[in-house]
Amino acid sequence: MTSGSLDASYAPFVASLRAGGFGQPAADGWNAELIAAHVVKNNDLIAQTAEEIAAGADASYDNAGTVDEALLAAYAESAGGLLGLAGEVERSAARLAAAGAALGERAGTLVPVIIRDNGEIVQDGPVPIGAFVQGNASFHLDLHLRQLKELEPSREPAEAPGEFDTYQLILLQIAPGREDLDAEASAAIGRQHLGHFRKMAAAGYLKVAGPIDNDSEIAGICIYQAGSLEKARKLAEDDPAVRAGRFVVRAMDWYTQQDALTFRDPWDAG
Repeated sequence: MTSGSLDASYAPFVASLRAGGFGQPAADGWNAELIAAHVVKNNDLIAQTAEEIAAGADASYDNAGTVDEALLAAYAESAGGLLGLAGEVERSAARLAAAGAALGERAGTLVPVIIRDNGEIVQDGPVPIGAFVQGNASFHLDLHLRQLKELEPSREPAEAPGEFDTYQLILLQIAPGREDLDAEASAAIGRQHLGHFRKMAAAGYLKVAGPIDNDSEIAGICIYQAGSLEKARKLAEDDPAVRAGRFVVRAMDWYTQQDALTFRDPWDAG
């Protein structure tokens, strides 16, 4: 798990906190605020331990303060409730990710670890600090996310939306085997490509378009509202970059709940 993926692992937990609406736990269970406060405190404590190890110091971990309900309740209140705690989870997750990444060759350093659960010591022994960081952002986080989900309200709609708006979703796929262009030719085709977008927006067909990253096949996404899939496909294929063999068009209908989306003209195509 990279530092970026470790940080991102907390996104579902944060989303649950931001959505809110939690019910009350069973007797002796933790409410959402206590669960979140525990996650923050534990992240910070493990991050501090990793930071000390990375600096060449001796360190140990004892979770006593992260499971003390009175301390957690006070912290949750000081953080400003669920929304404040959501921000604190993000902050502490980023700190944990950075601390884990900074360990380098010290990731295998054994750290004395004491873990208490329901008043009992369930772990008392050395753990490699790198594995401890990763475990906290995986199975430990998953455990507390499940706790949150058990308290969440049902958000299933009573019935499916009755009315939809129809768009045509165009994916611009990188053409297989396309030749590399020099800087001048690439810039020229790029200007023509953007000019096509402005034309389609001026004609009232194109709602929004833009490039994407982190995909080896798809270079961009366009949302048309042209009246039919075939019409949108023909309009997209009239793009000079498509006609020049730079992209291949993939077209599909896309439905959204009526009036869910509004668009402005980012190309000033009037």
